[in-house]
Amino acid sequence: MDNKADNFNWLNFSVYMWALIIFWTGCVVASLLWNTNQQTKAIFSLARMRAKFSIEKDMLYRQWISSKGGAYIILSEATPSNPYLKVPNRDVTTNQGQNLTLVNPAYMTRQVNEMAKKEGIDSGHITSLKPIRPENSPDPWETEALKAFEKGAKEIDSIESISGKPYFRQMRAFFVEESCMKCHADQGYKIGDVRGGISVSIPMEPLYQVERNIKIQLLLAHSLLWLLGVIGIIFAVNRVSAQVKQIKQSEEKLKTMSLADELTNLYNRRGFFTLAQRQMKVAERTKKDMLLFFVDLDKMKVINDTLGHQEGDKALIEVSNILKEVFRESDIIGRMGGDEFAVLAIDTTNETKEVLVNRLHNTLNDYNRFEGRNYQLSLSIGVAHYNPETPSTLDELMAQADELMYEEKRNKQH
Repeated sequence: MDNKADNFNWLNFSVYMWALIIFWTGCVVASLLWNTNQQTKAIFSLARMRAKFSIEKDMLYRQWISSKGGAYIILSEATPSNPYLKVPNRDVTTNQGQNLTLVNPAYMTRQVNEMAKKEGIDSGHITSLKPIRPENSPDPWETEALKAFEKGAKEIDSIESISGKPYFRQMRAFFVEESCMKCHADQGYKIGDVRGGISVSIPMEPLYQVERNIKIQLLLAHSLLWLLGVIGIIFAVNRVSAQVKQIKQSEEKLKTMSLADELTNLYNRRGFFTLAQRQMKVAERTKKDMLLFFVDLDKMKVINDTLGHQEGDKALIEVSNILKEVFRESDIIGRMGGDEFAVLAIDTTNETKEVLVNRLHNTLNDYNRFEGRNYQLSLSIGVAHYNPETPSTLDELMAQADELMYEEKRNKQH
Protein backbone atom coordinates (compact mmCIF):
# COMPACT_ATOMS: atom_id res chain seq x y z
CA MET A 1 0.00 0.00 0.00
CA ASP A 2 2.91 2.34 0.77
CA ASN A 3 4.39 1.71 -2.69
CA LYS A 4 1.05 2.53 -4.30
CA ALA A 5 0.83 5.73 -2.29
CA ASP A 6 4.39 6.67 -3.27
CA ASN A 7 3.64 5.93 -6.93
CA PHE A 8 0.43 7.96 -6.72
CA ASN A 9 2.25 10.91 -5.15
CA TRP A 10 5.05 10.68 -7.71
CA LEU A 11 2.44 10.62 -10.50
CA ASN A 12 0.68 13.66 -9.02
CA PHE A 13 3.91 15.63 -8.79
CA SER A 14 4.95 14.48 -12.28
CA VAL A 15 1.65 15.74 -13.72
CA TYR A 16 1.98 18.97 -11.73
CA MET A 17 5.57 19.43 -12.93
CA TRP A 18 4.64 18.87 -16.58
CA ALA A 19 1.68 21.21 -16.24
CA LEU A 20 4.02 23.92 -14.92
CA ILE A 21 6.55 23.23 -17.70
CA ILE A 22 3.82 23.45 -20.35
CA PHE A 23 2.51 26.67 -18.78
CA TRP A 24 6.03 28.11 -18.60
CA THR A 25 6.68 27.06 -22.22
CA GLY A 26 3.47 28.80 -23.27
CA CYS A 27 4.53 31.98 -21.45
CA VAL A 28 8.00 31.95 -23.03
CA VAL A 29 6.59 31.25 -26.50
CA ALA A 30 4.02 34.02 -26.04
CA SER A 31 6.78 36.40 -24.97
CA LEU A 32 8.93 35.38 -27.94
CA LEU A 33 6.05 35.85 -30.38
CA TRP A 34 5.15 39.22 -28.86
CA ASN A 35 8.75 40.45 -28.97
CA THR A 36 9.34 39.24 -32.54
CA ASN A 37 6.05 40.85 -33.57
CA GLN A 38 7.14 44.09 -31.92
CA GLN A 39 10.47 43.83 -33.74
CA THR A 40 8.66 43.38 -37.06
CA LYS A 41 6.57 46.45 -36.29
CA ALA A 42 9.71 48.36 -35.32
CA ILE A 43 11.41 47.48 -38.62
CA PHE A 44 8.29 48.54 -40.52
CA SER A 45 8.17 51.80 -38.51
CA LEU A 46 11.85 52.40 -39.22
CA ALA A 47 11.26 51.97 -42.96
CA ARG A 48 8.26 54.33 -42.79
CA MET A 49 10.32 56.88 -40.87
CA ARG A 50 13.09 56.76 -43.45
CA ALA A 51 10.58 57.14 -46.28
CA LYS A 52 8.85 60.00 -44.51
CA PHE A 53 12.16 61.79 -43.89
CA SER A 54 13.18 61.36 -47.55
CA ILE A 55 9.86 62.69 -48.84
CA GLU A 56 9.77 65.61 -46.41
CA LYS A 57 13.32 66.51 -47.42
CA ASP A 58 12.28 66.59 -51.08
CA MET A 59 9.14 68.54 -50.23
CA LEU A 60 11.20 71.08 -48.32
CA TYR A 61 13.56 71.56 -51.28
CA ARG A 62 10.58 71.96 -53.61
CA GLN A 63 8.88 74.47 -51.34
CA TRP A 64 12.05 76.52 -51.09
CA ILE A 65 12.71 76.70 -54.80
CA SER A 66 9.03 77.13 -55.59
CA SER A 67 8.81 80.05 -53.17
CA LYS A 68 11.73 81.69 -55.03
CA GLY A 69 10.07 81.23 -58.42
CA GLY A 70 12.80 78.82 -59.47
CA ALA A 71 16.55 79.33 -59.65
CA TYR A 72 18.97 80.12 -62.45
CA ILE A 73 22.01 77.89 -62.71
CA ILE A 74 24.91 77.69 -65.14
CA LEU A 75 24.18 75.64 -68.22
CA SER A 76 26.25 72.47 -68.37
CA GLU A 77 26.21 68.99 -69.85
CA ALA A 78 24.94 67.63 -66.55
CA THR A 79 22.25 70.31 -66.32
CA PRO A 80 21.05 71.33 -69.77
CA SER A 81 18.01 73.48 -70.43
CA ASN A 82 14.73 71.81 -69.44
CA PRO A 83 12.94 71.31 -72.81
CA TYR A 84 9.65 70.65 -70.98
CA LEU A 85 9.69 74.00 -69.19
CA LYS A 86 7.63 76.40 -71.33
CA VAL A 87 8.09 79.77 -69.59
CA PRO A 88 9.48 83.15 -70.68
CA ASN A 89 13.15 83.82 -69.97
CA ARG A 90 13.91 80.15 -69.40
CA ASP A 91 17.43 80.71 -70.72
CA VAL A 92 19.33 83.96 -70.13
CA THR A 93 22.85 85.32 -70.61
CA THR A 94 24.51 87.56 -68.04
CA ASN A 95 26.33 90.80 -68.86
CA GLN A 96 29.56 88.85 -68.52
CA GLY A 97 28.33 86.37 -71.18
CA GLN A 98 27.52 83.50 -68.76
CA ASN A 99 24.66 81.26 -70.03
CA LEU A 100 22.08 80.40 -67.35
CA THR A 101 18.94 78.26 -67.38
CA LEU A 102 15.90 78.32 -65.10
CA VAL A 103 15.45 75.26 -62.85
CA ASN A 104 11.94 74.64 -61.59
CA PRO A 105 11.09 72.48 -58.53
CA ALA A 106 10.40 69.29 -60.50
CA TYR A 107 13.69 69.54 -62.46
CA MET A 108 15.69 70.16 -59.28
CA THR A 109 14.00 67.31 -57.40
CA ARG A 110 14.62 64.85 -60.22
CA GLN A 111 18.32 65.75 -60.44
CA VAL A 112 18.83 65.57 -56.68
CA ASN A 113 17.19 62.11 -56.56
CA GLU A 114 19.32 60.90 -59.47
CA MET A 115 22.41 61.92 -57.50
CA ALA A 116 21.07 60.19 -54.36
CA LYS A 117 20.38 57.02 -56.31
CA LYS A 118 23.97 56.92 -57.57
CA GLU A 119 25.25 57.39 -54.00
CA GLY A 120 23.01 54.62 -52.68
CA ILE A 121 20.96 57.06 -50.63
CA ASP A 122 17.16 56.76 -50.33
CA SER A 123 15.79 58.49 -53.39
CA GLY A 124 12.36 59.56 -54.50
CA HIS A 125 10.44 59.74 -57.75
CA ILE A 126 8.16 62.57 -58.88
CA THR A 127 5.24 61.33 -60.91
CA SER A 128 1.80 62.27 -62.16
CA LEU A 129 -1.09 60.88 -64.13
CA LYS A 130 -0.38 63.76 -66.53
CA PRO A 131 3.41 63.83 -66.66
CA ILE A 132 5.16 66.43 -68.81
CA ARG A 133 8.44 64.50 -68.85
CA PRO A 134 8.29 60.75 -69.80
CA GLU A 135 10.74 59.91 -66.99
CA ASN A 136 8.05 61.04 -64.55
CA SER A 137 5.50 58.46 -65.74
CA PRO A 138 4.13 56.34 -62.88
CA ASP A 139 4.65 52.60 -62.51
CA PRO A 140 1.59 50.40 -61.74
CA TRP A 141 1.88 50.86 -57.96
CA GLU A 142 2.27 54.63 -58.30
CA THR A 143 -0.68 54.73 -60.71
CA GLU A 144 -2.94 53.09 -58.10
CA ALA A 145 -1.66 55.48 -55.46
CA LEU A 146 -2.35 58.52 -57.66
CA LYS A 147 -5.88 57.29 -58.28
CA ALA A 148 -6.34 56.89 -54.53
CA PHE A 149 -5.19 60.52 -54.09
CA GLU A 150 -7.94 61.70 -56.44
CA LYS A 151 -10.42 59.90 -54.14
CA GLY A 152 -9.19 61.76 -51.07
CA ALA A 153 -6.14 59.82 -49.83
CA LYS A 154 -3.09 61.90 -48.99
CA GLU A 155 -0.49 59.22 -48.33
CA ILE A 156 -0.11 55.57 -49.37
CA ASP A 157 2.47 53.01 -48.24
CA SER A 158 3.02 49.24 -48.44
CA ILE A 159 5.65 46.51 -48.87
CA GLU A 160 6.12 45.74 -52.56
CA SER A 161 8.45 43.65 -54.69
CA ILE A 162 10.76 45.44 -57.13
CA SER A 163 12.93 43.23 -59.35
CA GLY A 164 12.21 40.35 -57.00
CA LYS A 165 13.35 42.20 -53.87
CA PRO A 166 11.19 43.64 -51.06
CA TYR A 167 10.86 47.42 -50.77
CA PHE A 168 8.88 49.68 -48.49
CA ARG A 169 7.11 52.12 -50.80
CA GLN A 170 5.51 55.35 -49.70
CA MET A 171 3.90 58.06 -51.79
CA ARG A 172 2.59 61.50 -50.84
CA ALA A 173 0.25 63.64 -52.87
CA PHE A 174 1.18 67.00 -54.46
CA PHE A 175 -1.54 69.63 -54.55
CA VAL A 176 -1.59 72.55 -56.96
CA GLU A 177 -0.52 75.78 -55.27
CA GLU A 178 -0.27 79.33 -56.63
CA SER A 179 3.44 78.92 -57.33
CA CYS A 180 2.71 75.81 -59.46
CA MET A 181 0.56 77.68 -61.96
CA LYS A 182 3.59 79.32 -63.54
CA CYS A 183 4.67 75.99 -65.11
CA HIS A 184 1.46 73.94 -65.13
CA ALA A 185 -1.37 76.37 -65.92
CA ASP A 186 -1.59 75.13 -69.50
CA GLN A 187 -2.36 71.58 -68.23
CA GLY A 188 -5.74 72.71 -66.96
CA TYR A 189 -4.97 72.46 -63.24
CA LYS A 190 -6.73 74.59 -60.66
CA ILE A 191 -5.38 75.50 -57.24
CA GLY A 192 -6.08 72.64 -54.82
CA ASP A 193 -6.13 69.91 -57.51
CA VAL A 194 -4.02 66.76 -57.11
CA ARG A 195 -1.16 67.40 -59.46
CA GLY A 196 0.79 64.22 -58.74
CA GLY A 197 2.94 62.82 -56.00
CA ILE A 198 6.40 61.91 -54.87
CA SER A 199 7.24 58.34 -54.02
CA VAL A 200 10.19 56.74 -52.30
CA SER A 201 11.26 53.09 -52.22
CA ILE A 202 13.27 51.86 -49.22
CA PRO A 203 15.10 48.51 -49.71
CA MET A 204 13.92 46.16 -46.96
CA GLU A 205 16.61 43.48 -47.24
CA PRO A 206 19.15 45.33 -45.01
CA LEU A 207 16.41 46.01 -42.47
CA TYR A 208 15.21 42.39 -42.67
CA GLN A 209 18.78 41.25 -42.00
CA VAL A 210 18.85 43.42 -38.88
CA GLU A 211 15.46 41.98 -37.93
CA ARG A 212 16.70 38.41 -38.43
CA ASN A 213 19.75 39.03 -36.24
CA ILE A 214 17.62 40.51 -33.49
CA LYS A 215 15.11 37.63 -33.73
CA ILE A 216 17.96 35.12 -33.42
CA GLN A 217 19.13 36.94 -30.31
CA LEU A 218 15.57 36.93 -28.96
CA LEU A 219 15.27 33.19 -29.68
CA LEU A 220 18.54 32.43 -27.91
CA ALA A 221 17.61 34.63 -24.95
CA HIS A 222 14.14 33.07 -24.64
CA SER A 223 15.60 29.57 -25.03
CA LEU A 224 18.00 30.25 -22.18
CA LEU A 225 15.17 31.77 -20.14
CA TRP A 226 12.99 28.71 -20.86
CA LEU A 227 15.79 26.32 -19.88
CA LEU A 228 16.47 28.17 -16.62
CA GLY A 229 12.73 28.18 -15.89
CA VAL A 230 12.41 24.44 -16.55
CA ILE A 231 15.43 23.70 -14.34
CA GLY A 232 13.88 25.90 -11.65
CA ILE A 233 10.52 24.14 -11.94
CA ILE A 234 12.08 20.66 -11.80
CA PHE A 235 14.21 21.68 -8.81
CA ALA A 236 11.25 23.27 -7.00
CA VAL A 237 8.84 20.39 -7.69
CA ASN A 238 11.44 17.79 -6.67
CA ARG A 239 12.15 19.73 -3.52
CA VAL A 240 8.46 20.01 -2.67
CA SER A 241 8.02 16.33 -3.55
CA ALA A 242 10.88 15.38 -1.24
CA GLN A 243 9.42 17.51 1.54
CA VAL A 244 5.98 15.97 1.06
CA LYS A 245 7.53 12.49 1.01
CA GLN A 246 9.41 13.28 4.21
CA ILE A 247 6.21 14.53 5.82
CA LYS A 248 4.34 11.41 4.71
CA GLN A 249 7.13 9.20 6.01
CA SER A 250 6.93 11.00 9.32
CA GLU A 251 3.16 10.57 9.31
CA GLU A 252 3.53 6.88 8.46
CA LYS A 253 6.08 6.52 11.22
CA LEU A 254 3.75 8.21 13.69
CA LYS A 255 0.88 6.10 12.40
CA THR A 256 2.94 2.94 12.75
CA MET A 257 3.99 3.96 16.23
CA SER A 258 0.36 4.54 17.14
CA LEU A 259 -0.56 1.03 15.89
CA ALA A 260 2.52 -0.86 17.09
CA ASP A 261 3.49 -2.27 20.47
CA GLU A 262 6.74 -0.65 21.50
CA LEU A 263 8.10 -3.70 23.33
CA THR A 264 7.35 -6.54 20.88
CA ASN A 265 6.94 -4.61 17.58
CA LEU A 266 3.65 -6.44 17.09
CA TYR A 267 0.44 -4.53 16.51
CA ASN A 268 -0.97 -3.01 19.68
CA ARG A 269 -4.62 -3.39 20.62
CA ARG A 270 -5.65 -0.47 18.46
CA GLY A 271 -3.61 -1.67 15.48
CA PHE A 272 -4.91 -5.22 15.78
CA PHE A 273 -8.53 -4.14 15.89
CA THR A 274 -8.04 -1.68 12.97
CA LEU A 275 -6.54 -4.30 10.65
CA ALA A 276 -8.71 -7.16 11.89
CA GLN A 277 -11.92 -5.19 11.29
CA ARG A 278 -10.75 -4.48 7.75
CA GLN A 279 -9.93 -8.16 7.19
CA MET A 280 -13.33 -9.20 8.52
CA LYS A 281 -14.99 -7.18 5.75
CA VAL A 282 -12.73 -8.82 3.16
CA ALA A 283 -13.52 -12.32 4.48
CA GLU A 284 -17.25 -11.60 4.46
CA ARG A 285 -17.01 -10.45 0.83
CA THR A 286 -14.72 -13.27 -0.37
CA LYS A 287 -16.34 -16.00 1.76
CA LYS A 288 -13.03 -17.09 3.32
CA ASP A 289 -12.75 -18.87 6.71
CA MET A 290 -10.49 -17.50 9.45
CA LEU A 291 -9.30 -18.52 12.91
CA LEU A 292 -8.86 -16.14 15.83
CA PHE A 293 -6.27 -17.23 18.42
CA PHE A 294 -6.26 -15.69 21.90
CA VAL A 295 -2.95 -16.45 23.69
CA ASP A 296 -2.02 -15.73 27.28
CA LEU A 297 1.43 -16.10 28.89
CA ASP A 298 0.91 -18.14 32.07
CA LYS A 299 2.34 -17.00 35.40
CA MET A 300 3.48 -13.62 34.09
CA LYS A 301 3.00 -12.09 37.54
CA VAL A 302 5.25 -14.72 39.10
CA ILE A 303 8.02 -13.96 36.59
CA ASN A 304 7.78 -10.23 37.29
CA ASP A 305 7.64 -10.65 41.07
CA THR A 306 10.47 -13.18 41.37
CA LEU A 307 12.80 -12.31 38.48
CA GLY A 308 11.92 -8.68 37.81
CA HIS A 309 10.05 -6.79 35.12
CA GLN A 310 13.06 -6.84 32.81
CA GLU A 311 12.88 -10.63 32.68
CA GLY A 312 9.12 -10.37 32.21
CA ASP A 313 9.69 -8.14 29.18
CA LYS A 314 12.11 -10.74 27.78
CA ALA A 315 9.43 -13.40 28.18
CA LEU A 316 6.89 -11.29 26.31
CA ILE A 317 9.40 -10.73 23.50
CA GLU A 318 10.02 -14.48 23.27
CA VAL A 319 6.27 -15.12 22.99
CA SER A 320 6.01 -12.55 20.18
CA ASN A 321 8.89 -14.28 18.36
CA ILE A 322 7.16 -17.64 18.74
CA LEU A 323 3.96 -16.24 17.26
CA LYS A 324 5.86 -14.68 14.35
CA GLU A 325 7.55 -18.01 13.66
CA VAL A 326 4.34 -20.06 13.77
CA PHE A 327 2.06 -17.77 11.81
CA ARG A 328 2.44 -16.22 8.34
CA GLU A 329 3.31 -12.63 7.51
CA SER A 330 -0.19 -12.18 6.10
CA ASP A 331 -1.73 -13.09 9.47
CA ILE A 332 -2.47 -10.27 11.91
CA ILE A 333 -0.61 -10.63 15.24
CA GLY A 334 -1.13 -8.22 18.11
CA ARG A 335 -0.35 -7.73 21.77
CA MET A 336 -3.63 -6.91 23.43
CA GLY A 337 -2.00 -5.63 26.60
CA GLY A 338 -0.11 -7.16 29.50
CA ASP A 339 0.47 -10.84 28.83
CA GLU A 340 -2.33 -11.32 26.25
CA PHE A 341 -1.85 -11.78 22.51
CA ALA A 342 -4.25 -12.25 19.61
CA VAL A 343 -3.74 -13.68 16.13
CA LEU A 344 -6.17 -13.52 13.22
CA ALA A 345 -5.11 -16.35 10.91
CA ILE A 346 -6.39 -15.47 7.44
CA ASP A 347 -7.76 -18.05 4.98
CA THR A 348 -7.64 -20.92 7.48
CA THR A 349 -10.42 -23.38 8.22
CA ASN A 350 -11.57 -25.11 11.36
CA GLU A 351 -9.79 -28.27 10.15
CA THR A 352 -6.39 -26.54 10.34
CA LYS A 353 -6.91 -25.37 13.94
CA GLU A 354 -5.25 -28.43 15.53
CA VAL A 355 -2.31 -28.19 13.10
CA LEU A 356 -1.63 -24.61 14.12
CA VAL A 357 -2.12 -25.28 17.83
CA ASN A 358 0.30 -28.22 17.66
CA ARG A 359 2.83 -26.11 15.73
CA LEU A 360 2.50 -23.41 18.39
CA HIS A 361 3.15 -25.92 21.23
CA ASN A 362 6.08 -27.51 19.37
CA THR A 363 7.71 -24.14 18.75
CA LEU A 364 7.15 -23.22 22.40
CA ASN A 365 8.86 -26.45 23.48
CA ASP A 366 11.81 -25.70 21.19
CA TYR A 367 12.24 -22.29 22.81
CA ASN A 368 12.01 -23.81 26.29
CA ARG A 369 14.60 -26.41 25.36
CA PHE A 370 17.22 -24.12 23.87
CA GLU A 371 16.77 -20.79 25.65
CA GLY A 372 19.05 -20.29 28.65
CA ARG A 373 16.31 -19.69 31.23
CA ASN A 374 15.73 -21.15 34.66
CA TYR A 375 11.96 -21.24 34.07
CA GLN A 376 9.63 -22.59 31.41
CA LEU A 377 7.31 -20.52 29.19
CA SER A 378 3.70 -21.68 29.22
CA LEU A 379 0.85 -20.48 27.02
CA SER A 380 -2.92 -20.79 27.34
CA ILE A 381 -4.65 -20.77 23.97
CA GLY A 382 -8.24 -20.21 22.86
CA VAL A 383 -9.30 -20.51 19.21
CA ALA A 384 -12.54 -19.20 17.62
CA HIS A 385 -13.62 -20.07 14.09
CA TYR A 386 -15.00 -17.48 11.67
CA ASN A 387 -17.47 -19.11 9.27
CA PRO A 388 -18.50 -16.84 6.34
CA GLU A 389 -21.75 -18.82 6.03
CA THR A 390 -22.73 -17.72 9.56
CA PRO A 391 -20.62 -14.54 9.96
CA SER A 392 -19.92 -13.11 13.39
CA THR A 393 -18.38 -9.84 14.53
CA LEU A 394 -14.82 -9.40 15.69
CA ASP A 395 -16.02 -8.74 19.25
CA GLU A 396 -17.95 -12.01 19.20
CA LEU A 397 -14.91 -13.92 17.99
CA MET A 398 -12.72 -12.24 20.61
CA ALA A 399 -15.20 -13.16 23.34
CA GLN A 400 -15.33 -16.82 22.17
CA ALA A 401 -11.54 -17.15 21.94
CA ASP A 402 -11.06 -15.38 25.28
CA GLU A 403 -13.50 -17.75 27.01
CA LEU A 404 -11.79 -20.82 25.50
CA MET A 405 -8.38 -19.48 26.56
CA TYR A 406 -9.52 -18.97 30.16
CA GLU A 407 -11.11 -22.41 30.15
CA GLU A 408 -7.72 -23.90 29.24
CA LYS A 409 -6.01 -21.77 31.88
CA ARG A 410 -8.50 -22.98 34.53
CA ASN A 411 -7.92 -26.61 33.52
CA LYS A 412 -4.17 -26.14 34.10
CA GLN A 413 -4.82 -25.01 37.68
CA HIS A 414 -6.67 -28.20 38.59
